[in-house]
Amino acid sequence: MTQASWKSISRFLGLSLLAAAGCTVEAVGAPEELGEAPQASISDKRFGSWCQETFENGWQAEVIDAWDRCSAFNDELDDTDTKVFYNNLHGAKPFWEQTWDQNYVEDVDLMFANTHGGVSTNDAIYAMWDDLDLVDSTDLRWGNEGVGLSIFASYACKTLKYSDDRTWHRWNATMKGGLRIILGSHDEVWNSDTTDEVGEDFADNIQGGQSLRNAWKDALTDWYYDNDVAAVSFGNSLADCESRRDGMTWNNYTTFPRRTDASVTHWCFVAWEDV
Repeated sequence: MTQASWKSISRFLGLSLLAAAGCTVEAVGAPEELGEAPQASISDKRFGSWCQETFENGWQAEVIDAWDRCSAFNDELDDTDTKVFYNNLHGAKPFWEQTWDQNYVEDVDLMFANTHGGVSTNDAIYAMWDDLDLVDSTDLRWGNEGVGLSIFASYACKTLKYSDDRTWHRWNATMKGGLRIILGSHDEVWNSDTTDEVGEDFADNIQGGQSLRNAWKDALTDWYYDNDVAAVSFGNSLADCESRRDGMTWNNYTTFPRRTDASVTHWCFVAWEDV
């Protein structure tokens, strides 16, 4: 395993079959852990998860241990917070998109997902259970209905790819609804019995007060497989964007006002290689 590495980026403004094993990018110095300031807990935090292990007609390879990964996330986080839903991805596409997203996605503060992921030139893409059914990020607008989603974490490949400088194009439509932060991978994550604790570890880390970005990175760090980890936030200035990316926690995220539409002008990214 190579040494964990990090990269921090601040910017002003063909999908093939999604990979079976998981989904490598230039090595980008050792990660620096940020200090965590104590925060008063937000009461009645709500979460939900969407996960899929097998796919209709085998159109995608099995996501090994997805049920274990997601169940462990739910079981850990609902010790302290409110689980609103735990769904598979059968017929889920319209419930992610603006058609019916108010019924599930927008009814929680944090959403966790585990499925296959990928990118096209302008979209991050998630595989649903239904044969050939894909969700495109440009069809999403999260944060503007119901409770209003704030944090989206997905254990899926490549959806936060940055090496082609298309992150803004893929995600600005989604973020402009008021979504506060996205946690994912810029390249590969792996499905195996050594990574089935990712969900539980993430839940435990955020319960303990770690910043969301560091909680995600720590949860995806594996002794056998090398995962590529990333987080992205958007803001109305460079300082605002970086503050959200680096300082947001499960206990303080509401202290960062939602940014929507024209107030979203900057994006900030952090990525770790082979953790």
